[in-house]
Amino acid sequence: MRGILPNTIRKSLLVAPGVVLTLLGPTFGQQAPTTSAEHDSKANPVVRTFGAEGGYRTEVKSETHGTLSQDDRRQASLLAAQVFQHVDEARKATVSDDLERALKEVDKGREAIKAIRALLPKTTVRTTTTAPGGKAIYEDEREVQEDRIPLYEGMVHARTLAPILAARRDTAQTAGVRVVESEAISTAVTADLDVVEAQLSRAAKALKDKKPDEATTALLLAQVRGVDIRYNKEDTPLAEARDAIWLAKRALEENNAAQARANLSIARGRLEVYRQIVPEDRRQDVTQMLSQVNQMEAQLRKEANRPADRAERTRQGNAVTQWWDEVNRWFKRHF
Repeated sequence: MRGILPNTIRKSLLVAPGVVLTLLGPTFGQQAPTTSAEHDSKANPVVRTFGAEGGYRTEVKSETHGTLSQDDRRQASLLAAQVFQHVDEARKATVSDDLERALKEVDKGREAIKAIRALLPKTTVRTTTTAPGGKAIYEDEREVQEDRIPLYEGMVHARTLAPILAARRDTAQTAGVRVVESEAISTAVTADLDVVEAQLSRAAKALKDKKPDEATTALLLAQVRGVDIRYNKEDTPLAEARDAIWLAKRALEENNAAQARANLSIARGRLEVYRQIVPEDRRQDVTQMLSQVNQMEAQLRKEANRPADRAERTRQGNAVTQWWDEVNRWFKRHF
């Protein structure tokens, strides 16, 4: 979201799946006589008023249209990963002088971005400043939408991340990122839709004009500037626990109780390490999850004598999915 949300950059292992939409930061200090009245509620619109009664006052009214469910977040992440696969295929086609195929891949990437934007809520922000007499001296209205999408769903696959890293450093490794041939373990990978969309538009024009060099440059910039990769050593055990939880979920979907139990054992071990390094006020949630993981391990161990039925397996899968979502929420916010 441009112009509204500051990009407070930090090193992180993963961007949490739910991005908090903050239209305004803290008020400008606490000095009198300036006041800030915030009328926040679950219902739209949200109105924030700044300034003293009888003086210059600024009102910011924001109204959000649409909601974003957890499933929608997963869809957005998966579609964003698809965008970069189309970018990589377009680059390969351009290098091979197959401009027609390259343009098709570029168009597919733009279609995926359009689908993401259709999923994301939009917020209308109206700003009005009035003079002491009540006359409006400044008015503005604009529509804003989140444009940074975390690529966390399914642990970014090697075919998505490797070309991006290759474009950046001509290597399959960078600080904190390890790419493997099947499932990939990744750090924080966040797509910037505005940047990628702009470069895809530039690439499309270049391809239509038969300018492959310009198209290649635009596609390269989409990979280099359109992705933010972050790493935080403190969160490494949590990332490893997250990966193991995901693999346990996959094993349950395949009705492989032994493999699920093995992955949960790994997750439990990494969670125990993570519990020791997080602040004390956050340990209770980790302890609760450890207890739940222990219980499921015990259930899976008993299945050697009595395999679970479909309903029980579904319940187990849902529980593991909830752990996956919860672990992602533990990662520090990107903003």
